[in-house]
Amino acid sequence: MRKVLLATTAIVALGGVSAASADISVGASAEFQYDSWSGSNADSTTTNNNSISTTTDFSISASAVLDNGMTISARVFEDGSADGTASFAQNGFKISDDWGTLGFASDEAGDAFATALDITDDEGYNTTATISARKPSDEWIDAAEVSYLSPNVSGFQFSVGMADGAKADNSMAGFQYSTSAGDATVALRYAVQKTGKANNVGTGTNASIDISSMGVVLGMSGVTLTVAQQNWEQGSIYDYEASGAAIAYTVSDALTIEAFTGETENNGTTDSSFKFKETGYGLTYTITPGLSLSVTNNTWDQDGTTNEDGKNTAVALDLSF
Repeated sequence: MRKVLLATTAIVALGGVSAASADISVGASAEFQYDSWSGSNADSTTTNNNSISTTTDFSISASAVLDNGMTISARVFEDGSADGTASFAQNGFKISDDWGTLGFASDEAGDAFATALDITDDEGYNTTATISARKPSDEWIDAAEVSYLSPNVSGFQFSVGMADGAKADNSMAGFQYSTSAGDATVALRYAVQKTGKANNVGTGTNASIDISSMGVVLGMSGVTLTVAQQNWEQGSIYDYEASGAAIAYTVSDALTIEAFTGETENNGTTDSSFKFKETGYGLTYTITPGLSLSVTNNTWDQDGTTNEDGKNTAVALDLSF
């Protein structure tokens, strides 16, 4: 996203930081998207199985270097307004130096080293509201509200974070080791989260939750392969285990092709027959810098207490400023 520097008078008007030391910028993006879907819960005789939507995103960010050499930055952004009614309700800020980065709100890094597989542009699950939240392609580690991200030292980097919980704070942490040889790169990732129990009893659906995410990312000659495994456990009632892989190939500066597949199973006592399988593939074509077109197709099959399947195709036109 290209950023536009505001005039000195605008910087001073926002107050608090001198115009000589602060950069304030505005960024924006927009998207038109068409979705079409079908599945066991999609009834073409009573519902419209396609949708058209447009969204816009705007952000205002500021950064400055303090007298002691530390860098501070903050931003506020309106994310995905489809009707013009959304406000700049999301925000975040960071404090950085040689010792690392403290991140707050939307600029946190507590889940920085969790591994997701949904590398395609616009997955859609429009046939039903009962689809599972434990999709194998998703990142299961929650975002933090405050975090610390270490500097990269000889390829090693780690993060820790914290967020509010119903009865106790949630904590998350992770690390990555990355290295390269020639045009080949490899990164090993691991992340964990502990969610406090929901009440003093702390059993059943009120028990604490333990989540983990492991991933390996390999890159060479324009091909990036990601392999991931995740676990989400709550006492003895839920024990979700997921595994899968994703691959992206940069055909040229203008064209990238992506695909992923994964499966989740539950080994807990509740809904023990649960299984969720999904695949996705897509392409992104850059018409010219700032304007791109993407096509995404994904299919899924869920078994268990709720049995259903579906597929979705999304076509999107994206603008960035």
